[in-house]
Amino acid sequence: MLPVLPDFPAGPLDFYRKRASFDWKKLKTFIETEEVVKFQNDLLKVLQANPVFHDDHTSQTLDEKRHKTLQRAFSIADVDLSSISTSKLNNSQRQLETLRTMAQLSPESCAKRIAGELFTNALAIQGTEKHRKLIHDVETRKIHGCLCMTEIGHGSYTNGMRTTATYDKDKREFVLDTPDFQAAKCWAGCLGKVSTHAVVYAQLYIDGMHYGLQGFVVPIRDPKTLLPFVGVTVADMGEKIGLNGIDNGVLIFDKYRIPADCYLNKYGDITPEGDYINYIKDAQEKQTIIMGSIFVARIGVIGAMECYGTKALTIAIRYAAVRRQFGPSDGEEVPILEYQSHQHRLLPYLSVMYVARFFSSYLSEVVEGLFLDSSPKQNPESLSAAAAELHALCSASKSVLGWMVRDAIQECREACGGHGYLKVAGIGHIRDDFDAVSTYDGENHVLIQQTSNWLVKLWSRVEAGGQISTPLQTANFLSDASRILKLKLNATSVEKISQPEDILQAYQWLVCYLAKQTKAKLATLTQTQGPFWARSNTQVFYAKSLSTAFLHYVALRHLLTKIDAAANIEVKNVLLKLFSLYGVWTLEKFLPTLYQGGYVQGPEATSLVHDAILALCHDVKDDAVSLVDAMAPPDFILNSVLGASDGQVYQRLKSAIFMAPGALGRPSWWREVVGWKNKL
Repeated sequence: MLPVLPDFPAGPLDFYRKRASFDWKKLKTFIETEEVVKFQNDLLKVLQANPVFHDDHTSQTLDEKRHKTLQRAFSIADVDLSSISTSKLNNSQRQLETLRTMAQLSPESCAKRIAGELFTNALAIQGTEKHRKLIHDVETRKIHGCLCMTEIGHGSYTNGMRTTATYDKDKREFVLDTPDFQAAKCWAGCLGKVSTHAVVYAQLYIDGMHYGLQGFVVPIRDPKTLLPFVGVTVADMGEKIGLNGIDNGVLIFDKYRIPADCYLNKYGDITPEGDYINYIKDAQEKQTIIMGSIFVARIGVIGAMECYGTKALTIAIRYAAVRRQFGPSDGEEVPILEYQSHQHRLLPYLSVMYVARFFSSYLSEVVEGLFLDSSPKQNPESLSAAAAELHALCSASKSVLGWMVRDAIQECREACGGHGYLKVAGIGHIRDDFDAVSTYDGENHVLIQQTSNWLVKLWSRVEAGGQISTPLQTANFLSDASRILKLKLNATSVEKISQPEDILQAYQWLVCYLAKQTKAKLATLTQTQGPFWARSNTQVFYAKSLSTAFLHYVALRHLLTKIDAAANIEVKNVLLKLFSLYGVWTLEKFLPTLYQGGYVQGPEATSLVHDAILALCHDVKDDAVSLVDAMAPPDFILNSVLGASDGQVYQRLKSAIFMAPGALGRPSWWREVVGWKNKL
């Protein structure tokens, strides 16, 4: 019987694997657990046995790409996850690990599945028993669903959305209407070609009274023909930069009638007589809870970001360990991973992937406990407070980690030089598919304002002398702000400034200082510009920086909690290196603020931070290959000639070049080449 984690094939990567300070298998089982690894291995066998999951990097038409994505999504959904492994994971864990695998093997199929889960999660979170059958129908593929929130003219500003749902109490029906093209629902995944049903968010009106944005489950196509119903117009949005296996669409209603039971009535309802019953009196609390289905999707996006980044880093770091360039005049060429500039380009981003992995798992646990198990009987005020904090965390995570992973992928592409530009390198499509993350599920610069808004509200309570006690306890340290703001950097060595307690202290100071500065700037501008423009004009250098510092602090604090739980000292030590590298590298971006606020003084601090970053990169260098080994997808999923686990870059590159269709033949239009002179 093969071990759960077999050794990698011998090859060029052994040079670094033998120098690692830890056993990559122990780190992987710490990250994943042995049960998860067993499940991943068995799932991989199922995927490899199905031809639909094989990819030879050949180009496809848009229709072919859509078709294959659908086949993959259906094929993975058909797998009985409970039967493919002896693993003791529960169904939720199996589903999560399957999504992670698909995010790396087929991002479009993963996104298609997430788009469908947006529909079922909305039903589960906002619907009641009468909507449960639809969830079952999706699971058995009798119907196909999507979620329609964004409109052509409005994305993040949900209050400005203009699709209407007017209640006709005589017929007990809702009339959905799209007043003009700007109010058309758009960008919903799976809407363009496939979905038969949609959860649609529309402004509810009863007897002329407006009751805000509400959710409705709406039949839009005949499940037997996939033709839209009368009163519904559905269009595909066409080819995109990436993720073209997803059929994003546009949805327009023309006084389209749906039954009263289509209203998702978990947190509010309408009597037959047309009276609106609100189970949660506070409108903001209700809106926050209703948006729980969006939180579930956002967690999936954050997890997928890490999958993209890990895949790119695996390729770039393994390639850097094999590729040799230059060297002393009296010696051999050296691996490019040995160069300080190359270490600085890649290794801080390796720490980002580890931080993102642990933090996204934490957020998944929180959102499942809060929303997927929630009921109207729970304390709405308590649920709303937790949802608001989670919203702040998710908004910052999706934005800040999204920017960092975006930069990591581009750096990986460039760090692989010309060979990285080849399609068979595997990085180009990662970059193109990842690009959508910057805007879907909320444009990052808009989204991150939700975090600073929440923090500024907390700071107002601090200024009023109140204590901060949030449900997830991420901001409780603000209660101690008066003491924290008096602290100064006391590190006098690279070792000291790299210590977790010093890094966390610096971030606590940053959050308190930036919260105070942002609140003061907001108050000043409000007097002359009014609250709307004041908030807008405090984003750059204030609110955005505040949100970013807060995210770094919370993510680092959680990573340290995970590190403390590691039993193996070698695993603990290498994770502490990554903690310090992430902490000092991200703090370097805040040096102007640290000087401005008086936390640091003199030029020594800058030198210490710079020296610490380079020292930590050097310390991580010999561990880098084993660190990606512990997180890397199998070669079948990685599908890269530069990043395969055997390190045989040039053998694979040779095969890819010479075996490519048409590589050794002349073009079909060769006569035009040799005969063009006759046309002159």
